[in-house]
Amino acid sequence: MSATSPGIGHRRTSLSGRLGRMVVACPVPVRAFFVSRLIVLGAGVAGALAVPRRIGWSMFDPLGLSARLGSVGDVLAAPAVRWDSIHYLGIAEHGYAAAGNTAFFPLYPLLMRALGFVLGSDPLAGVAISTVSFMVALSLLHRLTELELGRRAADATVLLLAFAPLSFFFTAVYTESLFLALSLGAVYAARRERWALAAGVGGLAAVTRVTGILLVIPVAAMYLAERRRRRRWSGLGWFLVMPAAVAGFLGYLAIRGYGALAPLTQQTGAEHGHRLTGPIETSVAAVRAAAAGLRSLGAGPIYQPTLGGPFPAGTESIVLLAVLAIAVLALVAAFRRLPLAYVAYACAALLVCTWSPVAGQPLKSLDRYALTIFPLWMGAGAWISERRMGRATLLVSVALLAFWTLQFATWTWVA
Repeated sequence: MSATSPGIGHRRTSLSGRLGRMVVACPVPVRAFFVSRLIVLGAGVAGALAVPRRIGWSMFDPLGLSARLGSVGDVLAAPAVRWDSIHYLGIAEHGYAAAGNTAFFPLYPLLMRALGFVLGSDPLAGVAISTVSFMVALSLLHRLTELELGRRAADATVLLLAFAPLSFFFTAVYTESLFLALSLGAVYAARRERWALAAGVGGLAAVTRVTGILLVIPVAAMYLAERRRRRRWSGLGWFLVMPAAVAGFLGYLAIRGYGALAPLTQQTGAEHGHRLTGPIETSVAAVRAAAAGLRSLGAGPIYQPTLGGPFPAGTESIVLLAVLAIAVLALVAAFRRLPLAYVAYACAALLVCTWSPVAGQPLKSLDRYALTIFPLWMGAGAWISERRMGRATLLVSVALLAFWTLQFATWTWVA
């Protein structure tokens, strides 16, 4: 017994050691993807099992699309099928049958409909599309950041995004991961001077989210810089692809009787409640809301999970103003480290995200919108890597990711 025990222990240690070395040997995007998704799945399942659904959730899923998953399916899908997921599932199943759905662009539900026909489940198809897109996005983000800022900054950027507090959206039935993958693909193709590919991928991004048309900015800036250097101006026609893709979608909505500006009118309608005021007025309103939130601290509980969110409105206003401040600092970091094409795109995207506030919560959903503005993450990743703050930042991010995923899984509004 004593003679064999050391050998057995040695073999076990060697096996665990080999597994550990295999994990460490994996590329950073692969490690970041799998570890972060395990946290999301674990927190989502824990929330679905331990916390009852928030009272009133069914009014946001009138067709019972999440209930169709069954008791086990709904628990597993808890971190993926909530809130706006219901809109995308509805479009995939019924098309643009309701005017309110015209605020959501068509590529993601179209892909979900096609893959859902093969898999026999639209929710499963949505999760599959989001998951694969996120893997692709992390890989492209690492390549692009390494190309511009070096390997250390690339590693930090990928880890920062994969474990971001709201990164569970990347594997939910939302457009975040598909849009991020297409955005990075378009800019990476432009960086490699493959203009037709950049325009084509950018066109797909333009019919995934409203901000996709902004990819014209970095792609065109890179094209002009390259053509000015070589004094050749062929291929300009490719830049019509992105606006043409958007025009095609708007034309379809006009034919269906919703109007060519339906996405805009729906966002400013009663259901979504946005007001077109501009970023300055939004920022002023956000400061006032946060100040009111500070004054209300101590008057009631800080953590008060309901259908409307985990915090009272005043606390949420403070959090969102902090998100805006961090985004501006990340933009400054990007400006100091990245070519102007990236900064122009990030600045334009941030302006659009703060252009139309919601009454009572001026920066509503800014924390989710910022997930796909990748130059901000590149600038922040470089800044963190230069100061060797990656480990501390990662620990905080992991805790917040688990917290927000659990909230989302219980039908608490998150972004």
